Formats: sequence, C-alpha cells, structure tokens
Amino acid sequence: MPRKTLRNISLPALFTLPALTLAGQSTSVDYLASKPLLLEIRYCECPATTPGGAPGDVLPEFLDESRVLRVGAVTTEHSNFVASRALSMGYEISPAENPPGSFQLTYASEYTTRDGTSSAQGTVLLEAGQWVSLFGSSHHTEAGAKHIGIALRLVDQSASQ
Repeated sequence: MPRKTLRNISLPALFTLPALTLAGQSTSVDYLASKPLLLEIRYCECPATTPGGAPGDVLPEFLDESRVLRVGAVTTEHSNFVASRALSMGYEISPAENPPGSFQLTYASEYTTRDGTSSAQGTVLLEAGQWVSLFGSSHHTEAGAKHIGIALRLVDQSASQ
C-alpha cells in the first residue's frame, strides 16, 4: 500500500494558496453586507469632549447624561433622516477608500434646546466602534456655562444594547 507523504498532502493545499492570498482586502460595502451596523447618535446639553481634546475622546459624563438615537441596518444605498424631539439629522453614508473599512458620513443636523437652536453640517470619517464628535458649543452667561454636545459612532448590531 503506497504511503502518503507530507509532500503529496500539502501540494494540493499549496494550489489553493494563491486564491487565498489574491482575494483582496474587504471593502466597506463588504463589511456592511457581512456585519450590519447600527448608527448610535448621542446628544445632550453638556460637553461631549474636553476643550482641545481629540474629537473621538468623548467624556464619560457625556455618555452618562446624553440621550441616544439608534438607527439600525445602516446602508450606503440612499440618504437617511433621523429625528427626535430635540435633534434632527439628515445624512448619507458612503464607503471611504482610506483606511480600508471606513465610511464617510455627510450630514446636516439641528439641535434644539430650551435656550435656542444650533445647527451644523459637514463630512466626517467613521471607523466602526470609534466615536466622532459632530459638533458642540459652549456659551458663558451670568447664570453660568451652557454646553451642547453631539457625537456618534457605528457599532456592530450584535454588540449594541
């Protein structure tokens, strides 16, 4: 009976190797298809980040005090709109080239508080799981400081609460 050698067994495996190594990096669209993402938007009358801090470093107090809007089944196929009593935002998400697996969010939003309305529009780069501060303001009066903060992130739906 012929004995199979390591060479005979591994040769077929080596033929499949080029197919594995040539299958390019996954794209943002591939990522959305395999892992549906949820857009988590947080807002409050408090600062989202420290002055001069990195936009993605949201304050623990912001996470504790903020209200949350969650939008499931994020797609790149069309524009979207989300609103609550205080916050409204139109947005479009599209795949970004760099870094791989990231998304570009173009938005226009309006936040209404008892003291007035703030609005912003722009484009930000999103990577799954990382917070991005959309906008915030600080206004000092005789009664004290008044802040607003809005931040968002894309999260894996299976990890969201």
